[in-house]
Amino acid sequence: MSRPRRFSEVSGFVLAGGASRRMGFDKAQLPFGSERLVDRQIRLLRTVCRSVAIIGPPDKFADTGIPVYQDEIPGQGPLGGMHTGLRKARTEFCLFLSCDMPLMDVRFLRYLCEQALASRASATLPPPWAKGRYPLCAVLRRRAVAMVRSCLASGQTQVGRFFSRSPRRTISKAEFARAGFSPRIFCNLNTPEEYERMRQQWVR
Repeated sequence: MSRPRRFSEVSGFVLAGGASRRMGFDKAQLPFGSERLVDRQIRLLRTVCRSVAIIGPPDKFADTGIPVYQDEIPGQGPLGGMHTGLRKARTEFCLFLSCDMPLMDVRFLRYLCEQALASRASATLPPPWAKGRYPLCAVLRRRAVAMVRSCLASGQTQVGRFFSRSPRRTISKAEFARAGFSPRIFCNLNTPEEYERMRQQWVR
């Protein structure tokens, strides 16, 4: 069986610049099975994207062997990280993936990229899930950087608000289910209790 191709038009970025306040320590460095959360996301993105980088503090991720970019506009959360990635990218599309979703399925990342390339939308998004919020897993076109910058300049740092304003292709829950994906891939880790529960349930 041939190995699935990587998308030459897509750069991958791990969003790992969060303060992890509720966790109490850096989520990206947590072990999950035989690897750290950040290393797992790097591995997934490498199977899909032309290039992979981290958005986060360079001193924390020097051992990963890939480019690490500090937020150009500090303190703006994930949307600020997306701004940095769009500015650094040399491809038309950018796949952003949060470091704290350890059950993410590489098949879904590939599916998301396929839909982005087919639609050519400014943003290609997973279904809004918990309380109508979008998981931090999305493909943006470089041209979206102007709208991201506008949101940040106006003090609107919520990713969901940016997504609601952006020309987008949103995968519906029905489409998501037909394609054979499980909502569990969007489970994220915010507290030590969530981390321990997920690790005991899924790590073998």
